[in-house]
This record gives sequence, structure tokens and C-alpha cells, in this order.
Amino acid sequence: MIRRRLLLSILGPLLGVLLAAGIYVQNHFRDLLEKELGSKLESLALAAGQDVDAGLIMLLRPGDESSRVYTTLRERMHDFAAAAGLRRVILFSPEQGVWLDSDGVAPIGSPFVRLLFDRDVIEKAVRSHAASSLLFTGSDGRLYKSAYAPLQSEGRRIGVIVVEGSAESLQAVRDSQRVLVQIGLIAAAAALLLAWVLSRRLTRPVARLQQAAERIGRGDLSQAVPVAGKDEIAFLGRTMEEMRSSLIARNEQQKAMLAGLAHEIRNPLGGIELFAGLIRDDAGTNSLRQQAERILRETGNLKRLINDFLDYARPLQARPQRCRIRDFWQECGELISADIGTAPLRFVLHGDGYAWVDPVHFKQMLLNILLNAAQSMDKGGQIEGTVLVQGALLILDISDQGRGIAAADQKSVFEPFFSRKEKGLGLGLAMVRNLAVANRSRVELVHSSAEGSCFRLVLPAALAAGKESS
Repeated sequence: MIRRRLLLSILGPLLGVLLAAGIYVQNHFRDLLEKELGSKLESLALAAGQDVDAGLIMLLRPGDESSRVYTTLRERMHDFAAAAGLRRVILFSPEQGVWLDSDGVAPIGSPFVRLLFDRDVIEKAVRSHAASSLLFTGSDGRLYKSAYAPLQSEGRRIGVIVVEGSAESLQAVRDSQRVLVQIGLIAAAAALLLAWVLSRRLTRPVARLQQAAERIGRGDLSQAVPVAGKDEIAFLGRTMEEMRSSLIARNEQQKAMLAGLAHEIRNPLGGIELFAGLIRDDAGTNSLRQQAERILRETGNLKRLINDFLDYARPLQARPQRCRIRDFWQECGELISADIGTAPLRFVLHGDGYAWVDPVHFKQMLLNILLNAAQSMDKGGQIEGTVLVQGALLILDISDQGRGIAAADQKSVFEPFFSRKEKGLGLGLAMVRNLAVANRSRVELVHSSAEGSCFRLVLPAALAAGKESS
């Protein structure tokens, strides 16, 4: 994406300027040549009109092509056209048709063909002194241009004289335009190649930093941030690497503190549990026995919290193997149903597949997600799982019918010690995220509302026994 934007930012303005400059120069050069050719032809048309006897022209009638007068006039116009480098000269009347064609192609009285195309120019020439037409392509495929001048007899306009000249110079402009287009395409290809090479050199380290930032954002601190060079990008990379190292050190300190605290609490807690059990067994009254039972229950809750501390603080090392989703789904569903037991729960799995994941880690991930879903469904209901294999990935969506997660809390559900429950430390989903990272997987909240929530586990798929999907 960055490389594409950089290419566009370099090539877009460059090619735009080159194209605009080429079009401007070509059109300006062509307009100048066409204007100069038109002026030249208009002068020749006026000169030809002065060299012809209009009185004799008016005497010509259809069938006079073999007469001496016609032959003499035609030869004079033919010589004039040859001397001036013209294609031909035609004398005509818009009402009566052609009077004289220097090439002898159009007979007397035949309609002037280009009258249909150049009527406005002809009328302008009759009103003024001369006017030239637009370029047109002749029957031979070449470019030509015509100029018209009024044909006068004794101060009276009786018709029009037209001279046709070759526009070979403008044909050369067209040829040069094709050459310029070819050069422009070659230059654009070279610029594209050069920009691609430069952008690759510029964007490759940026892309590596982007990937590193995404890993750190997911909580994966296992890979070092690549740093090379001494420029601003390298400085940013070193800063990110220092941040990664600081996060690792902080996490290690936090886990060591939690583990030490948990071990310190475990010893007196074991003594409390032992003496509470003795009191319960030796209690002489129901009231004393109930109080001892309450102490034991609270002690059990504390032990579970301490185990959560230890699980969160314990270093994670995944040993992946081929795990069938349906087997773990069924086992976790049975454990949760037996543990909660206060509301009817149904665990339904759509589809099946095999993931390449540590079985202990996967069971803990699935158990924590399903337990959260079950605890959000006070009246029971159905928890659904949907398995989808997409190439090298296995996607497991877990949907519940619980109360949902508030919109303000959805960004924090995977943070450690974040919880809205009366009991619990908020380490369940944080542990799921840590376990997912350790297994090259990820967990995410797809959506949550008053109708329920959906969590997604994305795991490496296992295609065959003992083999991970590549």
C-alpha cells in the first residue's frame, strides 16, 4: 500500500506534466503551421483570381470541355497550380456549379463537392477577401487544406476560386506526435521502473516496521524489531525495539511479582483451609459447621484466584500438535455444565476441523471463552460454535445469548485485571490472548450487543496427521 502510494505520488505529477507539455507543444506547433499554410493558400487564391479572365469563365457551358477557350484557361490554371505547388485550382459558382477544374476531373456544371463541408468558409470568402478551410483528408489518404477567394468581373463578384494545397508539413507533425508518444511511453516505463526500485528501497524498512508494530500491538513480543542504517527510519526502529524490550522487562517483573505474591499467600491459605476443615468436622452445632463451610468456600475461591495468578505469570512454551475441535468442544462443554449447573446450557458446534496448537493451551483458551459466555447467560441458553477452514487458517467463532459487553468496555476485554464481575481478577481473556500469541494464533471480539457476543479464535490449520498447514 505504501509502495503503491509512493509510486502514484511520483509518477502521477510527472506523467501529467509531460503529457500536458507534449499536448501543448504539439497543438501550438500544429496551429502555427496550419495558420501559416492557410495564409499562404489565401494569397495564392487571390493571385489566381487576378490571373484569370472572369468574363471568359462566365461564357463556359456544359459540353465546352473540348473548346479552345476551356483548354486555354485550364492549361493556365494547371501551370499556375504546378508553379505554386498546389494540388489543383477550381473555379465555381455556388448556384451554377463548377466552371473550371485545373485537373479536368470535374466537368462544367457539376456540383462542387466540398460546398457541403465548407459553405460557411465560402460565404465568408465571398463577403471578404479570402478564407481557408479546415484540414481534410483526400482520396489518397493525405492531408489537404483549401483556400477560397472571390472571383470578380468588372468589380462584381460572380463566383469563387478555390486552391487546394498539400498539408505535408502537418502530416510530419502527426508523425512526430507518434514518435513523441512512443518516447513518452518508453520514458514512462523507465520512470515507473526507477520509481519502483526507489520506492522498494524506501518502503521495505517501513513495511518491516509496520509488521513489527502490528505484532507488538497484538501482544507478540517474541521477535526483535529489525533495525538497519542510521536514518530516521532506523531511529524509529531502535525506538520501537527499546519499547519492546521495556515491555518484556515490565511483563517479566509483573509476572515475577505475581508469582511471588501467590506463593506467599498459598502457604497461610493452606493452613486456613486445613483448620477450617477440622472445625467443620468437629463442630457440635449446625451454625458452627455452616460457618466452617463458608470459610472453606471462600478459601477455595482464593485458591482459584491464586491459580489464575500463577497461570498468567507462568512462562508459555507451546508444544503444538494436531487437535480436533469437536473433541475439545465437547469436553469443555461438559466441564462447564457440571461446574455451573444452575441454568440449562446447550453447546452446539457447526462444522469441524483440526488445528495445529498446544492441546493444553487450546483447552484453556476454549474453556475461558466458553466460561465467560456461560456466566453472561443468567437464564441459560445456547452457545454456538462455527468452524471454518480457510487455507492455512482455522477460524472458530463462538457466539452466546448473554447480556453482552458494554461498548465502552469492548476495547479493554483482553487487558489483564479488567473485569466488571463482582468476583474475578479479569485474567481469563488476557490469558486467552497470551496463549493465542504463544501458538501463533489470535483472539478477537467480533461483535457484542444486548443479544449476545461473538468471539473468534484464528488458529493454524492442521491438514494431515502430525503436519501443520504451510
